[in-house]
Amino acid sequence: MRLIGIFLSIIIMAIILWFFTLNIDQYVTVHVFNAVYPDVKLVTVIFLSVFSGVVIGALMVATQVIKAKADVISIKKQNKSLIRELESLRNLSIDEIPEQENRPDTGLF
Repeated sequence: MRLIGIFLSIIIMAIILWFFTLNIDQYVTVHVFNAVYPDVKLVTVIFLSVFSGVVIGALMVATQVIKAKADVISIKKQNKSLIRELESLRNLSIDEIPEQENRPDTGLF
């Protein structure tokens, strides 16, 4: 599976490099907010656009991973607490179990 991922990465990089070579002599004017940058290489614009997209995507994925890890830690704490409670209830004798007033009526007696 990892070999397929490496192979696909190589193919994608080759396509990107081929696309860059097709546009190596192209110049464009870039308007960013109120600034105008004349005669910027198209390859530079494409590279910066792809790079910024990758960085933004990585940040979004990182926030999701951090949130998922925090959820896992919270669930582990809750699980440990429930295990401790279950073990303490297992160690009680029948006489020590408190009577509950809201027992469900089973209809047997």
